[in-house]
Amino acid sequence: MSWDAVTGALNAACLATFGREIIYRPAAGAPLPIRGILQTGAQLEESAPGIYALLFVQSADLPSQAQRGDAVEIAGVRYKVFEVEADAAGGVRLALRLE
Repeated sequence: MSWDAVTGALNAACLATFGREIIYRPAAGAPLPIRGILQTGAQLEESAPGIYALLFVQSADLPSQAQRGDAVEIAGVRYKVFEVEADAAGGVRLALRLE
């Protein structure tokens, strides 16, 4: 089994165990529910709104590649995607700001 396959399986297990349902709202297209692991208050920023959050998801769960400007809704709170980092195992880390 390749390293990417092993880490992809680990990503899926972490999402199944620690993930929560979120609504992913691509800039173009219909919103859809997916699972993600959210870390709020991840880092302070010098400019308003002052903090941002990180969200880990599987790229296979997204309708298309995540883009800057997409939105995410978690427990009624809406965030805007401002940075996307994908890994070779199919994981995607999204940096979010409050909308």
